[in-house]
Amino acid sequence: MKPWETIASIVLVNDTWLNLTTDTCQLPNGAITEPYYVIHEADWVHVFAQADDGSILTVKQFRYAAKEVCIELPGGVIDEGETPLIAAQRELLEETGYAATHWQSGGTMYANPARQTNTIHLFFATVLRLKGEQQLDVSEDIEFDFLSTPEIQQKIEANEFSQALHIASFYRGLHALTLNTNKS
Repeated sequence: MKPWETIASIVLVNDTWLNLTTDTCQLPNGAITEPYYVIHEADWVHVFAQADDGSILTVKQFRYAAKEVCIELPGGVIDEGETPLIAAQRELLEETGYAATHWQSGGTMYANPARQTNTIHLFFATVLRLKGEQQLDVSEDIEFDFLSTPEIQQKIEANEFSQALHIASFYRGLHALTLNTNKS
């Protein structure tokens, strides 16, 4: 397959939270499509943090656009100049007060490659230790809890753990655990 060619790109919004462009694109068959809106965002991290007892560290917070409280994995935006691992370590500590001794990459995936430019970097964190209090941003009000795999799956079915990207990261983490268990 051949890629689309960008003929023109106009910035509609460019601020701390959002960079939105409207693009004019030429498709491989010569057709022109416009406007084509693209959201340019920084990459994100998700942390699949597993306690010694097998439970998974989750966070709960109000999500304004959905007007819902959502249960998710810890995570957030990779700040400029940070590596994905450093961002994952920072987000885990900020959102929960926990740090981990062992970290492993779980790979990357696109948030929405049709409209967004960013990727999600998944990390597995084990040997968790409470290091201190949460260090939340001014816009964050986060509670955290350790949930078992069946509890998370029940919350997915009940639409409480409802963000699709976090569900994908959870099942990717669960799959990795299954592979590691089968290797033993």
